[in-house]
Amino acid sequence: MTVHMDTRTDSGTRRLRRRPGSGDQAATRTPRRGEHGHGLPPAGASSEQHALLRSIALHLLPGAALFACVLGAAAVGIEPVLALLFGIGLVVAPLELGYLFVQGKRRNGTWSLSGVIDYDERFSARQIARWTAPLVLWWIVILAISIGVMDSWFADTVFGWYPESIRNMATFDGGGDTPATWLLVILFAVALALNGVIGPVAEELYFRGHLLPRIDRFGRAAPVLNTVLFSIYHFWSPWQNLARVIGLLPWVYVVWRKRSVQLSIAVHVTANATFLLLLVPAFV
Repeated sequence: MTVHMDTRTDSGTRRLRRRPGSGDQAATRTPRRGEHGHGLPPAGASSEQHALLRSIALHLLPGAALFACVLGAAAVGIEPVLALLFGIGLVVAPLELGYLFVQGKRRNGTWSLSGVIDYDERFSARQIARWTAPLVLWWIVILAISIGVMDSWFADTVFGWYPESIRNMATFDGGGDTPATWLLVILFAVALALNGVIGPVAEELYFRGHLLPRIDRFGRAAPVLNTVLFSIYHFWSPWQNLARVIGLLPWVYVVWRKRSVQLSIAVHVTANATFLLLLVPAFV
């Protein structure tokens, strides 16, 4: 099969087109899962490929918007961690899900995500658990090392120009007076809903379900690029970038190979919920 790449762009979008070559009958076979050509998207990839600059912008803009809200909150004396938490529900999730549904409306004529989310392979609960457990464990171990050993040093030494109230998020000692039990319960419930469910679902649909398939032409570099950009997207905690890349790359690579946003959502929700549970002793 002769492959022709149409390099014409429409809003930074490239589409890969395949046309049969003369006498090239062997190329009509169906590629196996994960099979890659030279520089072509793997089997199951989106035919719509984003230009690199457009992909970088789409990866980073939601995080920049949330960071602007956190900075604004810090400037008027609001705790950045609270601004970050509520910003997930009021800024990040609406921006990311809104973008996806707008793309669906343009593509399908209805508010549908059909053709917008491309990694749609389904797995059984047992298969999801088999992959989720080690990936979450790896992520939690790397994050714990980062928090315990590196975060404060990086925050104060490399990112000392960040506002102090934001750099204080590099530590998790609770600090100050312990809030009333009822308030802790409410805050934990809100955090679990926003940072444990809503945020992870929106981010995985956006980053792994939509953006990652649209840089598949980079082959194995695609999950690396997606991981690095997703880490930078967390502008409010740049001191964790190294740990995030190390902790997230196996997870993103598996999702890329398995072509399953269902698996990615399961890993992200489990990782965030586990992390929140591990933080509870620091505030009680």
